Amino acid sequence: MTLDEKLGLKKNPFSKRSSEQELDFLDNIFFEPNYYKTLVSDLSSGDSRFIMGQRGHGKSSIINKLVEDLETEQNLFVIKIDRFESIPTKRNETAFLKLILKTLVTKLSVFLDKNRPLIKSLQQSDKEKLAFFIRLFFRTLSSEEYSCIYDNIHKVKVKNWFIRQFNKLGLKSANTITSTVVSVTSNIVRQTLGFENSDSQVIYKEYFGSISEINFDTLDIDKQDCSKDGLKHMLDQLLLIFTKLEFVSIIILFDKIDEYQDLNQDLSKIGAFTSEILSDTELLLNDKLAIGFSLWSELKNELSGTVRFDKFGFIDVRWKPSDLEPLINKRIKFFSKNNDKTLVDLVPNINDRAELIKIANKSPRDLISLLSDIYREQSNNNQEVSCFDGQSIANGLVSFCSNYDYDSIFPSKVGKNKEIKAMINRILAIKLTRFTIKQLTDTFNQNSPQSLGQIKLMINYRLIREDDILGPNSIKYYEVIDPKVEYLVKRLIPKIE
Repeated sequence: MTLDEKLGLKKNPFSKRSSEQELDFLDNIFFEPNYYKTLVSDLSSGDSRFIMGQRGHGKSSIINKLVEDLETEQNLFVIKIDRFESIPTKRNETAFLKLILKTLVTKLSVFLDKNRPLIKSLQQSDKEKLAFFIRLFFRTLSSEEYSCIYDNIHKVKVKNWFIRQFNKLGLKSANTITSTVVSVTSNIVRQTLGFENSDSQVIYKEYFGSISEINFDTLDIDKQDCSKDGLKHMLDQLLLIFTKLEFVSIIILFDKIDEYQDLNQDLSKIGAFTSEILSDTELLLNDKLAIGFSLWSELKNELSGTVRFDKFGFIDVRWKPSDLEPLINKRIKFFSKNNDKTLVDLVPNINDRAELIKIANKSPRDLISLLSDIYREQSNNNQEVSCFDGQSIANGLVSFCSNYDYDSIFPSKVGKNKEIKAMINRILAIKLTRFTIKQLTDTFNQNSPQSLGQIKLMINYRLIREDDILGPNSIKYYEVIDPKVEYLVKRLIPKIE
């Protein structure tokens, strides 16, 4: 028997650790935080919100679930933006606005392809503007990308009158587009929607001013000189078209904006990258759209004074330790053969379960990763088991705490030299979870000022804190507060790599 069979599972519940890998079954494993319904209601009502939390605490899962739930409403139009390669690291609000327009226009074009009778509800001037926006902003898609978007868009119920009028047009069936081309371009979409003869000099001049001769075939928004106000004007006009298509609210969800690779986890760079778009009160107060920003919680202090977190409200994505067991139970049940297994079945000992919850430190991702390490340790053991044995749990805990990606969860502004592992190894060398500066000094045969500098760095990394209780002769003690480091100290692990 495989380990899955021994444990009563269909497959390993802990093999996938990112929300993107879980989209196909997200609804089955998503554990709804207590603020989730309020967040759905706020965004549906057109109120922008900041969604803030530590890494690994489920921000991406929340964004993906929001997309899934909000898109079920016929009168809401939802897009998610999580790729930022086209955005410069500074002075970038016009680039962000272009990205918003491109994403909206691209999805709207596919939506209208699937719901082409709705085009009849637009006036000629709206069609000319929409044709212009498609020419400017539609992002060329592969046939596979186009089909994926098309398949996930809902079909709108329309009156029979619209259907009869649409049938008179004699346009090609929507599902023939991707079967005849490799790439879907703006020209193909315009032709499909019946907009191929809608180029208008008047529409162009409304947004870009007077020009003697316009070559629409070479028009490129990325090469066009666009002001922030001009792009906002186009966005407002596009939102009016959405209104005429009977959408009540447009919802734009930004995810992983602080994980953009070019920013190297540097708080100052991330702050500069996001400050313009996050501080645009006019955009965030636009009554025709709601914007949800998923952000690293460390950014709040970095952007305070620039971004009005108080004005728009923010959701603190923070779990309580008591949330983690029911959260992981929902995942385990989904992957169990009879939908009946829980953490108690895999880890029967209450003290072992308490240790796992403590080490995970309120992070769902860390709990999944920790259980994955235990699962791997158990799979190397060929004995007949119906749960994780004590040795596999202990080995998995050591492996998780020793190999944890400590660098990724702390912004580099905390310590520019990325010395977090060196600081952890100093704590491990002391072999105490509560120590004094003198004990650090004696362990490494160094002077007190050097030890004090290291203590400050450990505090900045949230590895230790100053104990409120003084020792004999009012000596200050420092207590290890990172549960992973505390576990390694108790297990007398000499160092991590």
